[in-house]
Amino acid sequence: MPMTPNTILFRADANRKLGLGHIVRCLALADALKNNKPDLEITFITKHEEGRKIIKGKNYKVVQVLDNEVSQIRNLANRDTLLITDFLDTNDLYISKIKKIVNLKIISIDNNTRLKKLDGNIVINANVFNKGEIKTIGSTRYFLGPKYMILRKGFEKANRKKEINNKVKSVLVMFGGTDPKEFIIKVASALKNIYNEVQVNLVIGSGFSYNNKFKRALSKMDKKFNLLFNPPNIIEIMENTDIAITAAGVVLYELATLGVPSLVIPQAKHQENIARAFEGFGAGINLGKSPNSKLIYKKFTILVKNRLLRERLSKNGKKLVDGMGTQRVIKLIKEETLK
Repeated sequence: MPMTPNTILFRADANRKLGLGHIVRCLALADALKNNKPDLEITFITKHEEGRKIIKGKNYKVVQVLDNEVSQIRNLANRDTLLITDFLDTNDLYISKIKKIVNLKIISIDNNTRLKKLDGNIVINANVFNKGEIKTIGSTRYFLGPKYMILRKGFEKANRKKEINNKVKSVLVMFGGTDPKEFIIKVASALKNIYNEVQVNLVIGSGFSYNNKFKRALSKMDKKFNLLFNPPNIIEIMENTDIAITAAGVVLYELATLGVPSLVIPQAKHQENIARAFEGFGAGINLGKSPNSKLIYKKFTILVKNRLLRERLSKNGKKLVDGMGTQRVIKLIKEETLK
């Protein structure tokens, strides 16, 4: 069944403070939409140069946000345009203003961990747990829970038969594209005394901005770490890791769908709720927002020694996030735009 919109506008931001997750998620969705309809015109509207650079690298059209954003969207849209917004905390007033002035359909990807009213056609929120999968408030339909998490291409086809080894041989440390709180240094410091047979992969993203400080810190540690910069084979790396230490962002959902047992350090307020929810489902171990090296090492050691715990975290993670969220969202977009 063909999709009717000729144009899709994505409105999302990314920089070191915000992280890159919003843009990365929208790009994953754009790629999937383009795969369904190759002649689809896609334009990104974003504020920051970090986000524009990533989008240009994927060969999508991108424009900078103007002062009168609503008028800008009106000028870019036509009667067959769909607007997709992706913000940390979607503003209902912003959505309502657009709907009053521009006659187009709006799908909002909201990252808030509490359900709230938004004046769009569809709201997708993978971070709202235990609220029921589908709700209707007014004229807006809400699709809630991790089954609607949009993941990068490849995760829906990744090997989900995770083998939990008796002995931990590989550890992944990854805090998204920017790691603004420099958690990767703290975790490396906590793991500097673990036995040499364990390979620790430290993955830094394209928005990483304290490279020199990071390398100086590593040079003072006896442990030899494997440093990887924005590796293209990240799914393969994740699949072959025994334990991950990460933030409570999209990467945590990616690891869950692969069945990787994870220790979680939330980077922001909404991530604290996500980390608690994952722990509540038995799909992760929440270390809290500011764990010291002693706590990180203690929890890591417990997980290394307890194969049954790793197995339980793996099984529950795969049950919570099945990797098919992108395809479900594509289906929702088709259904909405064919009305």
